[in-house]
Amino acid sequence: MQAYSEQLSFLVNALKQDKLSHSYIFSGTEHLAFARQFAKIILCKQEHTGCDSCSSCVKVNSDNHPDLMVVEPDGASIKNAQIEALQEFMIIKPFENEKKIAIVHLSHLMTESAQNRLLKVLEEPPAHAVLIFLTKHMEGLLETVKSRCQIVGFNGEMEVESSDVAYETLLNQAADFVLSLENRDVGRLLAFGVYAKQEKKHFPMFLSMVAVLLRDLMIYRETGNKELIHKENLTILETRGQLMKSSGQLSKKAMIDFILTIDQVEQKIKNNMNFDLTVDNLLFHFIEYEEGK
Repeated sequence: MQAYSEQLSFLVNALKQDKLSHSYIFSGTEHLAFARQFAKIILCKQEHTGCDSCSSCVKVNSDNHPDLMVVEPDGASIKNAQIEALQEFMIIKPFENEKKIAIVHLSHLMTESAQNRLLKVLEEPPAHAVLIFLTKHMEGLLETVKSRCQIVGFNGEMEVESSDVAYETLLNQAADFVLSLENRDVGRLLAFGVYAKQEKKHFPMFLSMVAVLLRDLMIYRETGNKELIHKENLTILETRGQLMKSSGQLSKKAMIDFILTIDQVEQKIKNNMNFDLTVDNLLFHFIEYEEGK
């Protein structure tokens, strides 16, 4: 799995620091073997090394681990009954490990009804639950699903976006961008346009982080509940205290608009539309946005 070294390093680091999220979307890949490898590391009894020799690793390799479930499309879609089975699987405590893992392959093929059923386990996940959704088509997932998951970006079937920029660095830059939106800091927003054009391979992951930060910020300002914020994002947001104020300058309407706009831009970039023009249009939309219009 060397091609996915950056993402795997980030995920394993979260595991070792006890900061594992209860739900992930692996955006931009449908490579089931990577998700299985990560599950094997979580379940490995040899200090989460994915040793391939302990009883847990052997069972994962033989598709026979009682604490791992893989959901595949039944025909053209993933149906209600399959999500109900996933929920029942997650409710029961682990048999052999501290975690139970469910991987939903081609998750954009979940029907809308199935995704709505999934919300219960996403909103109130058992402490032992880890859900992983694989998709190259984020537009096929409901906003209510995406907002409850940590998004890990990939670029292509077997390509990582980069291995030379740390995830934490990108996350800090994304938080700075959100703070610039909050302050309506036109100069800094335009500076991000220069960054985007210099670092095209990092920019899709950067955008995904901005969208997730905006979702977390919106949820916090609506509920006041820090428990609903992803652990990594909470740390970043708390270092920028202004963003954690309940009455910030960014309204709920503005944040929803920005999230939807980012989703559209991500799709345009995937469709190989003119990159510089797409970024310029995105920034001008943010700068010129006015409430009530």
